[in-house]
Amino acid sequence: MSSEFVQRIKEYVVKAVREAKVHTAWLRPDRAYEEAYLAFVQTLLKPPPNDFLSAFVPFQRKIAHYGVLNSLSQTLLKITSPGIPDFYQGTELWDFSLVDPDNRRPVDYSVRREILAEIKHRSAKDLPGLIQEVLDSKEDGRIKLFVTHKALAARKLMSEVFFKGDYVPLRTVGRWKDHVVAFVRSFRNRWAMTIVPRLLTAVVAEGELPLGPEVWGDTEVVLSKAMPRQWRNCCTDEELLANGGAIVVGSALKRFPVALLAHEQPGKGDCSGSSHPKRDP
Repeated sequence: MSSEFVQRIKEYVVKAVREAKVHTAWLRPDRAYEEAYLAFVQTLLKPPPNDFLSAFVPFQRKIAHYGVLNSLSQTLLKITSPGIPDFYQGTELWDFSLVDPDNRRPVDYSVRREILAEIKHRSAKDLPGLIQEVLDSKEDGRIKLFVTHKALAARKLMSEVFFKGDYVPLRTVGRWKDHVVAFVRSFRNRWAMTIVPRLLTAVVAEGELPLGPEVWGDTEVVLSKAMPRQWRNCCTDEELLANGGAIVVGSALKRFPVALLAHEQPGKGDCSGSSHPKRDP
């Protein structure tokens, strides 16, 4: 446990107990009370062997696994829902800041520029390999920037859909129907569909990813008759066909934990930035 991390926790604890205004406060600080709290933090975070950390770290790992998946869903929902998505500077990767002033620390933009450049390059040269790499190393935060980049690129190419388009929530059916959020945005003959998982502790075990038909089984997103049947996954660049008027969730989430699907009329650029003429079957 680094001394910098321990100091950050100590500063957070002082802020928390002062703003609770029970035994100390900003205008009447009780130094002895606060020092006791700081000594408690120091003991909890002392180097191993440490009984608290031994008990806490397995819990932290479990929460972190599902937290990554929740964060990817939230990121895509933020970008594709009605309104203008708001990004707090520094949250392009995983952000573990506490409340201010901890969240006012300098942001290393050079690292973010390098990762974004790599994502763009690898997306053009070896998208399947990049996807597998960010899944295997999801703790480093590149997977979040990958989702952000892909979704914002689609939003830019389909700007009328997201600025002027309708919002229609979609019904889900099947075993895990309550564990999927899905909706479409549409403007004229241009469509974007968001499919993300939720409440995943019931769906996959710790360490497992919610990918493929083996996980999602008969879970489907039901489409109306007016909606197209042919889509392109903006994250994986895969073609996807609706099956009997529904999108099979295990197909939409076959290779990546969230999906942004796009359909445009022939001659329009799709979410990948290239032109793929499409016809409904």
